[in-house]
Amino acid sequence: MSSITPNNPPFPAYRASNKESFAHDTVIRRWPIIMDSAITDVKQSIAEEKNEARTQEGLSIIKLIEKIKQELLDDKELRPIHDDKADTKKWNEDLTKYFSGATWMNGTWLFNECYIYRRLAEIFNNSQHWVDYDCFERQKNDTFKGSHGAVFDLALKMPELITPMSEEKLEIVYHELVQVCLWGNATDLSLLTNMSQQDIQRLQAIEKDLLAERRKFILVDDSEKLWEKIKHMDGGRVDFVLDNSGFEVYVDMIFADWLLQSKKASKIVLNCKTMPWFVSDVMPKDMPMMFENCLDRDFFPGKETRSQKDVDALETMVKRWQQYVVSGQLEVRSDDFWCSGLSYWYMESDAPELFKEMKENSDLVIYKGDLNFRKLVFDCDWPVTTPFKEAIGPSMANNFTNIITLRTNKADPVVGLTEETKLDIESRATREEWRFSGKYAVVEYN
Repeated sequence: MSSITPNNPPFPAYRASNKESFAHDTVIRRWPIIMDSAITDVKQSIAEEKNEARTQEGLSIIKLIEKIKQELLDDKELRPIHDDKADTKKWNEDLTKYFSGATWMNGTWLFNECYIYRRLAEIFNNSQHWVDYDCFERQKNDTFKGSHGAVFDLALKMPELITPMSEEKLEIVYHELVQVCLWGNATDLSLLTNMSQQDIQRLQAIEKDLLAERRKFILVDDSEKLWEKIKHMDGGRVDFVLDNSGFEVYVDMIFADWLLQSKKASKIVLNCKTMPWFVSDVMPKDMPMMFENCLDRDFFPGKETRSQKDVDALETMVKRWQQYVVSGQLEVRSDDFWCSGLSYWYMESDAPELFKEMKENSDLVIYKGDLNFRKLVFDCDWPVTTPFKEAIGPSMANNFTNIITLRTNKADPVVGLTEETKLDIESRATREEWRFSGKYAVVEYN
């Protein structure tokens, strides 16, 4: 293990220099599109605010973003970060120690993809009129607006989901909520049925079939193991290491709300990113903004046809969420480590206080989404039958706490498959389809 470094994972790292890889497509096609979306947002902000000083600085920011795009095209060497933020020294130490001479194409995909967002943040950090500006915020909110139907449907169903119920019914609700949390926007929310007492027998009859249908696309499913953990919890603490804002974190809050109302948890901690990250990731500011948007009757489209019952259900639920913050049952926080360019194998060494605090106080840590999975398993080409516990490294596997990852597959690394599942999926789906189309998923527990 001593020879393992961020630039030399346990198995070959994914790099854009491999023209057949998803990493190559990311650098050549996806990153320039993301930089263009940032430029478009800055232009729109300039047009909306007639402030000459801010306009001129905004035009300079656009040129600097264009410069990053040109670096990608020219496959330039990764340069140090030039700002005075708290994480700058660590970023530059990692660059010097592990990635000296690395370029956009031959550095590891994980480090480089994190680095591009840190470079984007640098531009705004060094500005006078655009400090703390989130060039993806508009995009986050617009996407959330598009989920308005599902937002109100879930709010309407929530009162039945949090009424006192038997352990048997709790288990049914749990499995539905884990599915919603896993698939996010891809979930058929109509399957999260109204959990009235009259429905219980019907649900028990059909639930097995419904879950079986959806589980065809879950290559590793440890949700039963997770239920065994949650079932025996009594007022514990659950941490979420969040992924996307908008509808995804909305359904994360649905799950968190259920954990609190069912008394399985007494405290929820939401771990967010410290800067605009991978376009849609949650920052601390995004949580109160989401609450406020849900309470703004003009935010979601279709208010003319919306019933008072819809509006009241959403407002009641979100005000309860706000009260959780006031009471301390819900904590929203961030740490520079979540925006590091390194694998979570380095959490204990690089973020010892965070590691110790979560290890000692959290009963369960839920890692959401693709990037968190990539960081957990070092984003390298493991044999897909490698056990999850091995892939997350000795420190996280043996010295941390209970870990669950809810991840739809949107990048190459996959671990934890049985030999039977491996042979089956390779025989009926292309690598692209089952590894990074988002059609398949894993729920893996340590």
